[in-house]
Amino acid sequence: MSRPIKELPTLTGEAAANFLKRADAAERRYKERKEAGTLRDITKDPGYISMKKILKNQTYIKN
Repeated sequence: MSRPIKELPTLTGEAAANFLKRADAAERRYKERKEAGTLRDITKDPGYISMKKILKNQTYIKN
């Protein structure tokens, strides 16, 4: 018994152009910050620390 192939949503037209523009801008900003040495260490972020604590308590996650 076969399963039907699920159709994947695809961006087209103006939505696709807007997505690519925003993705390129984000990548450019990241590269500029990396070259300038101003990237912060995410492991010191309070949200990241909280997420790691939550995941550590999950039985199906191995750390």
